[in-house]
Amino acid sequence: MRAVAVRAFCGTPEVMEIEAPSPAPGELLVRMSAAGLNPFDWKIVDGILEGHRPHRFPLVIGVDGAGRVEKLGTGVSRFRVGDLVFGEFLHDPVGIGTVADYSTVPESKSVTKIPPELDPIRAAALPMAGMTALDALERLGTDRGSSILIVGASGGVGSFATELARARGARVTAIARAAAESRLRSLGATDVLVYGSDHLMEQLRALYPNGVDGLLDLVSRTPELARFAEIVRSGGRAATTVFAAPRNGEIAPGVQAIEIDLHPTTQLLERLTREVRTRRLPVPVERTIGIEEAAAALADIKAGRATGKTVVRISDDSNA
Repeated sequence: MRAVAVRAFCGTPEVMEIEAPSPAPGELLVRMSAAGLNPFDWKIVDGILEGHRPHRFPLVIGVDGAGRVEKLGTGVSRFRVGDLVFGEFLHDPVGIGTVADYSTVPESKSVTKIPPELDPIRAAALPMAGMTALDALERLGTDRGSSILIVGASGGVGSFATELARARGARVTAIARAAAESRLRSLGATDVLVYGSDHLMEQLRALYPNGVDGLLDLVSRTPELARFAEIVRSGGRAATTVFAAPRNGEIAPGVQAIEIDLHPTTQLLERLTREVRTRRLPVPVERTIGIEEAAAALADIKAGRATGKTVVRISDDSNA
């Protein structure tokens, strides 16, 4: 089968012909239709899980995917051959990824059936970024009438968070590169400010003289996170996805910092799916590419050049 893989940690991804995986007991073999790319993909390539989890090489890239169940391992009860499924496929050994013609996933992982409102491309874009965004908003208590500041909003998590927060009735202020302004406003941001601009803090204080209810920071290290947390009202929360919270948890007077370290579950994925279905939210896919373009797209993500979600179309099967 075709797969985008590396031969060693820190290797250069390339399209290879390798043997297709077989489903172990409790696993599904999925013929992949699409795979969503995430920053975590290149972190795996660079060895972030080395020494913590078993790996296999060639290491196939990708944790998010959608496709059709081709074969069942013994003991599978939730799915049948022919089901269209999507979810977060990461499992041991690390390296049986989704940017391939076939992948396997335990049925116990965060995987579920694709609802009729979603096609495989949009389903593949949802899992990791969407679950991270939803988990963060739930932990921040973002709901109707509240306000949220999203720093680094132009990526996949930020795009989903902007859309989900606005759908919940929150006021969203996004901080991102100037080129992302139009897209973020279309997703529901009331205000879009330019990251790194000279008067950014003054603009934020003018927008929120009494403080913003919640902060979701997707890019900042601790000193800059603390600076943005000054805008949060006392009793509010600041969430970080890059492990920037201080040890004591207080990032500014009266403001608690929380780490968003995603632990995917089927229940969280299904809550996310309900949000998309009941609120009729479009899934923001920025680029759809072929498998031959995946390595270059991953390099763009690693270099910070990518915006929104990039999805690799793997199968042209009209029934998948």
